[in-house]
Amino acid sequence: MSASNSQGIHTLLEAEKEASSIVAQAREYRVRRLRDARTEAAKDISELQARKTSELSVIQQKSVNQSELTESIQRDTDERLVGIRSQFEQHKQQAVAKLVEAVSAARNTW
Repeated sequence: MSASNSQGIHTLLEAEKEASSIVAQAREYRVRRLRDARTEAAKDISELQARKTSELSVIQQKSVNQSELTESIQRDTDERLVGIRSQFEQHKQQAVAKLVEAVSAARNTW
């Protein structure tokens, strides 16, 4: 009976060692998968950050271009207004004289 008990205990010890080995392998696999997942997530985050930084640069450049365009249009408008005001000042006496002449001519025809 002692040999049978000894054999049974030996079998149980071997089964326990095998189970411990399987559990250790499973833990190692899980740790490796977690490490791989973290590495992959860090890579994805880095790629996303680079892409968003690039998009931000494009948007900022468009904003700068739009600001420059707005300033250019404003300068052009101001220059044109100066020209129009100058022409108005040069020709306002002539225009008033022509209007007075036209009104006077119209009154004379009544």
